[in-house]
Amino acid sequence: MIPRDLADYTLDFEPMPIFSHDTSMIALSSGTTGVPKGIMHTHRTQIESARGGAFVFDANPYACLVNVTTAAFIGWYNCTIPYLNAAGKVVFMAQWDPKRFLQKMQDERATFAFLVPTVWRMLFRENLDNYDLSALKKAGYAGEPMDTRTMGLVRDKICKNVINIYGTTETGSCAGGTIMFNEDYRDPSKQESVGKPFLNADVRVIQPGGALTDEMPPGEEGEVIIRGLSVADQVWDQPALARKIFEDGWWRSGDMGMLDADNYLYLRGRIDDMIISGGINVLPSQVEEAVLSHPAVSECVVIGIPDEQWGQRIVAFVVAKEAVTPEQLKAHVEATDLSHYKRPREYRLVTELPRGNTGKVSRRILRTQVAGK
Repeated sequence: MIPRDLADYTLDFEPMPIFSHDTSMIALSSGTTGVPKGIMHTHRTQIESARGGAFVFDANPYACLVNVTTAAFIGWYNCTIPYLNAAGKVVFMAQWDPKRFLQKMQDERATFAFLVPTVWRMLFRENLDNYDLSALKKAGYAGEPMDTRTMGLVRDKICKNVINIYGTTETGSCAGGTIMFNEDYRDPSKQESVGKPFLNADVRVIQPGGALTDEMPPGEEGEVIIRGLSVADQVWDQPALARKIFEDGWWRSGDMGMLDADNYLYLRGRIDDMIISGGINVLPSQVEEAVLSHPAVSECVVIGIPDEQWGQRIVAFVVAKEAVTPEQLKAHVEATDLSHYKRPREYRLVTELPRGNTGKVSRRILRTQVAGK
């Protein structure tokens, strides 16, 4: 609404009752795997998100968050609303810039930072010794896996208290997903986990495409489904899709994962991202971890490219932070414990990777770009 409209605006209307199950927000999914969907959240799901977020993010009247996301991203709400609800301070940035972000963190004495791993890695290109981040009590990430090297840098140079949240536009905040608290990382066997279900959230791993009760035994992979108080159940203008992904309070994530005997969840990638090379399923995340372990690699994304012999050829797209050749990358990966059939058959050095509006690398856009060449 612009000022000239106000003179003609009237409050002459009948107030309508508002119920907890009424739609309060339509949040667009990030579109990482396809066209963004309008996920319909209710007053109840948002209240539960705020409650869960306040607990996990340590929101209180003395806390401060520098929010770098935009209102088009569910992470904006999931971080902002808990802080405002707890009378905390939220500082917004008009646009992303690593130097300005670090300066804001210092000037505002920020106590919590929440970024996707891609953005965390951008910070390490700056001289962190120039900034005082001692007020930071907790650092969080979500949206994509964080490789062990980046995790080590965050702990050593920014904040030792790190949490990982598995949640999506559909699940709302951490109230409808899993949390990996800092204490959970003390167990070496849990390092690659995204944690355990949050309070009042249920997580199952089922046969992909199967019934809700087709649960996989501990240690076996399947599709992750989630039920919780902050989970949505409608998609704007797509009732058929809503019926497909929401069922009896559960949301079918499309993510491959595994629950261990202690109920810790391990993600293996998107079902749609699975590469089938030579008739064998290969998860890109496992390949990327091996490539990212090379000290010259800043970012890496692995996709399958159509191949007459293999069906799909495994190709690694690499952004390097220092000089490195495809041959050196190949030799490095061959020296790791990555199975030979999972190793990239090609390494392509690029200056940047395509991203969606949340800052995450978009495999979908990358596939489209490659197919168009």
